[in-house]
Amino acid sequence: MKQKRVLRYMIEVEHGIDNYIDDCPPIFEKVIEEEFIPAGRLVQITAVNDNGETENIDLWVPPGPTTATRLPPARTKAHSRGYLVDTRTNRAVSFASTHEMHCALDLLSNRLVIDIEDQPPAVPYLGADGRMHEHTYDYRATLQNGTRLAFAVKPFDKVESTEIENIIGRTKPNLPGFADAAFLVTDRTLTRDRAWNAKATLRALKIRNEQDCARMRTIIADAHGVVSAYALARKFERFADGLNAIWCLLYDGVIELAEPARKLVDAPWVRVYEGEVIA
Repeated sequence: MKQKRVLRYMIEVEHGIDNYIDDCPPIFEKVIEEEFIPAGRLVQITAVNDNGETENIDLWVPPGPTTATRLPPARTKAHSRGYLVDTRTNRAVSFASTHEMHCALDLLSNRLVIDIEDQPPAVPYLGADGRMHEHTYDYRATLQNGTRLAFAVKPFDKVESTEIENIIGRTKPNLPGFADAAFLVTDRTLTRDRAWNAKATLRALKIRNEQDCARMRTIIADAHGVVSAYALARKFERFADGLNAIWCLLYDGVIELAEPARKLVDAPWVRVYEGEVIA
């Protein structure tokens, strides 16, 4: 057995969640589940049925296409590529590398972001050779306050060879109207652990239960500082319901991970803030 699995099991035992029997509903219990939509969204329309009666029906609207100015390159052995769905805009978001996917996940799991554009229009800049060139940022994110941020994603070991920092600096005079600021992000920040937490947040949001979230808010009202996320989740009849509520409140900014650079399963601690929601 891998060392990490052993350590995680020890953490679970320490937090009292080594036994999941109570989390499973009885085999004869009648469970009524709401319709789960993995992607796209349902909209209600009015239609006339075969009997001539007017009724409201749910119509599934699939995710819209990406707005990227260029699509991911053809398949290669060294890169990963694909699409994620931004449920807020019901639109596909592309990625052409694992690092880009991690960046997209970070943006998708940030409640302050209301729109994500992959491969937005190119920004012109004056090169060292005295000629005009263009640079296409990997992502442009629009925040709730209207601020637009551009992101260039590169592996850390290729920052120097690609001269990406110099390129970003040269595009800044032409950013007005395109973005308010531009940033370089690398795998030093876009780690697999952060991406794991982002994925868990997005999964939780898909099956969000407002009653569970309200109950968790009541529970953490008596908590202060850093507390065990597992201990909080254990206050629910089903541990999974409690943990899902925690992920949703992390998204809402009511609580935050005590160690955001590590997976929650490896560092199951959250920080509870008093008063206002975390910005």
